[in-house]
Amino acid sequence: MSDSVPVGWESRRLGDIGIFKTSSVDKKTRLNEQVVSLVNYMDVYRNNIISPDYQFQKVTANKNQTESSNLTKGDILFTPSSETPDDIGHSAVVVDELERTLHSYHLVRFRLNNQELLDLHFRGYVFRANYIMKQFYLGATGSTRFTLSIGDFSKIRVIFPSPLPEQQKIASILTSVDTVIEKTQSQINKLKDLKKAMMQELLTKGIGHTEFKDSPVGRIPKSWEVKPFNEVVTSIRSGLSRRIISQDIGIPVLISGNIQNGKLDTSELKYWYVDDPQGANTNNYILDDGDILLCFINSISQIGKSCIFHDIGRPAIYTTNMFRIIPKRNYPSVFLHLVMNADGFQREIELITKPAVNQASFTKVDLEAIEVIVPSIKEIQEITCAISSIDTNIDEKQRKLNHTKSLKKALMQDLLTGKVRVKV
Repeated sequence: MSDSVPVGWESRRLGDIGIFKTSSVDKKTRLNEQVVSLVNYMDVYRNNIISPDYQFQKVTANKNQTESSNLTKGDILFTPSSETPDDIGHSAVVVDELERTLHSYHLVRFRLNNQELLDLHFRGYVFRANYIMKQFYLGATGSTRFTLSIGDFSKIRVIFPSPLPEQQKIASILTSVDTVIEKTQSQINKLKDLKKAMMQELLTKGIGHTEFKDSPVGRIPKSWEVKPFNEVVTSIRSGLSRRIISQDIGIPVLISGNIQNGKLDTSELKYWYVDDPQGANTNNYILDDGDILLCFINSISQIGKSCIFHDIGRPAIYTTNMFRIIPKRNYPSVFLHLVMNADGFQREIELITKPAVNQASFTKVDLEAIEVIVPSIKEIQEITCAISSIDTNIDEKQRKLNHTKSLKKALMQDLLTGKVRVKV
């Protein structure tokens, strides 16, 4: 952060304008203690405000804890530790009085000496400014887990406009953007719920059927078939096992982290040599448009994640913990991907997954044996079209959401540093 401060703004160290307080309250419930609400790490990590509208965890605390770790309107909570230094210092402001609510030992409380110094809602944004997060990052210490001490928190420097009306105007602008973000996210969530319900309906009852039969996958239309997974695909093959790196040394290598919410995300890529030093032919692993990538070795939460590969503008290969699946021509990628994300198929994945100490996995043989529905080509196209129309709507809303989040990020950078001044 530059040493220059905009005219009419102040630059202060946090330790000079308030007091930090740790907590000893954990998530346990004990006899002969008072029941309280507890604000936890994720409550702060996910929100920039804390209000009575939230459902907090119920725990118990002793008399000393209820007095020393209590929360009141205007308090700011920070995350003092994390597995990565860039997650240190996330903050949220308490915007209303909370009844019998304490903060957990995973958080530190910051209480201003003068409550008139910073506007209540401005506090929810000013401590999330990039220049402050950078100070948190640089001050964090550790190797496997990073922390920021109370002493280092006190040294963090914040700049802000002295007149409260300017603070209030900045908070109002950013709050209006947050409102758009929340509404758009709500619309996306509703569309995802609609898609899930439609998938359940169309992938079990089809379109316009009146006669049904029992099958290994449940009750389905009489005209449908059920086949093992290996009869609707032409190939299932795992990828290349190498110590890939972030530097672009030849060819992108897709990993399970590139599968996000059922879609391919190439915002962060890993790479390997086109000419493999160990003699493998990387051409054997190059992906084609329409291939499906399925994670089969990973943590339990990641097992079964899949996406459809689309051309990224250059050849790409994939890592060893994913299967590359090539569907047959009469069982298109989009429909197969829908089937693979349906509840029934995911339950089968859970059944064949074998947990281990550090990761879980399932075999190609077990995957091939999972039975799937086989409607007519015409109905496959109709079902795909119906569900894809919702996907198109979701994608449109997601683009709007991403754009609004980018706008907010730019506005915070400009407004919270005084680079752009607001009129009041």
